[in-house]
Amino acid sequence: MLPIKRPGSGLLAAAAAAATLLAAAPAAHAVTRMTMKSSIKPNKGPIGSPINLKIGFTLDPADPNVDPDTITRVVVLFPPNARPNGKLFPACSAAQINLAKSFRRCPKGSMIGKGGGFADVTAVPVRHVPYRLTFFNGSRNGKVITVHARATNPVDINLAFDAALVKTSGRYGYRLTFNLPDALQEIYPGWFAQVRTLNSTIRAFYKVKGRRIPYIQSTTLCPKSKFVPIASTYSFLDGSSTNVDARIACRR
Repeated sequence: MLPIKRPGSGLLAAAAAAATLLAAAPAAHAVTRMTMKSSIKPNKGPIGSPINLKIGFTLDPADPNVDPDTITRVVVLFPPNARPNGKLFPACSAAQINLAKSFRRCPKGSMIGKGGGFADVTAVPVRHVPYRLTFFNGSRNGKVITVHARATNPVDINLAFDAALVKTSGRYGYRLTFNLPDALQEIYPGWFAQVRTLNSTIRAFYKVKGRRIPYIQSTTLCPKSKFVPIASTYSFLDGSSTNVDARIACRR
């Protein structure tokens, strides 16, 4: 884990992954309202089509006078109609990034997406502070996604962590679990980051034996219902959690 610099060098915390990341200080809390939006592009095509996946969420307390709690874990359930091709991509782990304090040494082709959003740190107080996320294929077996979080206000954060990607069965096809490092929850003693928005895009190709391979590709045609399911669960420092179900629209 990288040291957290004292205020003055700047940056807020971020993280994600989906997801995904943080939220508020552990005090009195209101019920947290979550909204999740997802889309794919193109949303129509033959089996095997490359897919660009966008996922975003907003977090707000039911009571506007109370800050949301700190997120400790995010779990995203992806539809069964597509598969990731991480095992065909170069990999860059969180350990590699944290050792170098940069992802510039990550192998070419290991980056699979980007994201970011805005957060508050009410203890300072600062509000609507931007943060950035960068996603990498985290292992050669395709079972890890590495998330790099970067922000500069009110403290400097430059930290990567790994998220486990597991194949499932039934209604969903894959489960991605982000366990947030402490440094992305309490960014400085007594300062808790309150993420209010996050948007991410997974979009990458890698050339294998002259063939251009997408990180995500479809495995079926769009269902007759013209949507596929996606869901997420957010766990908070106070022990509570929130589940969000959503749909990804597609065309036949």
